[in-house]
Amino acid sequence: MEPSFRLIQLQVNRSFVYKLEPLGLHTRWHYHPEIELMFVIEGNTSAIFGDNFQEFEEGELVILGANFPHVLQENKAFVSQFPHLQPFGLVIQFLEGFMGNDFLEKPELISIKEMLKRAKRGIKFGKSVVRKVSRSLIEMNQQNNPRKLLTLLDVLLELSVTEDYEYMTMAGYSYDFTYDEGRMQKVNEYVYKHFDQKITNADAASIANMTESSFCRYFKSRTLKQFSQFLNEVRIAHACKLLRNNEPSTMAATESGYNNQAYFNKQFLKIMKMTPSEYKKKKRF
Repeated sequence: MEPSFRLIQLQVNRSFVYKLEPLGLHTRWHYHPEIELMFVIEGNTSAIFGDNFQEFEEGELVILGANFPHVLQENKAFVSQFPHLQPFGLVIQFLEGFMGNDFLEKPELISIKEMLKRAKRGIKFGKSVVRKVSRSLIEMNQQNNPRKLLTLLDVLLELSVTEDYEYMTMAGYSYDFTYDEGRMQKVNEYVYKHFDQKITNADAASIANMTESSFCRYFKSRTLKQFSQFLNEVRIAHACKLLRNNEPSTMAATESGYNNQAYFNKQFLKIMKMTPSEYKKKKRF
């Protein structure tokens, strides 16, 4: 079975994804252009990394390069011993150029650039370096976004200079990731270009050259969310930018594709866990 392309949506106000939560064990084997750093904080899982089936255990840290196929699965022995405990961990996802296309060309960061190249084979780090970075990774959860970014760079630098690591695939491993990336990319580009207009499932299905029902199943399998949820998240992210620029809430709603202020407020609260006015006060600089 071929791995599927997974659309990773950036989080609001952040150039990368940071998630400290129960690990997803019911997804499809997939790949994405984002580099992924995964750290198991509690529990054990089974995993397919590239072309290898492996155990992924508590305290282990891996980095997976762009378009590296992977999936986490339940570990039967762990589930049998701890039936009510869900493995918990940290996932950070970012594009290689998330700081700018030439950022990693700086001489001080060459080691990071080289590590990201090596990560196309998947890298598992040893215990000595995990002990050095684990606290920083977890403490990122309490940091503001600028500090999160600086901590991420510090962690990547530490990982890039260690010799305590091993590859998860054989030399020469590669995967042809062009299978269905184009279809999802077209949908993604269409949404970001037209999110301020009315967009229906049928519109997106047409872009993907699929029936509406097939598209809905397809999109859910690759994003783990309904298309309408994805669209609302894109719109609210744009509204947040406008609110940070001190635009009134009514304008933020309209320019983000919402003609109904009450519905905008409802979606904003659902996604941001606060009202537009609360966000505006909190994010004022």
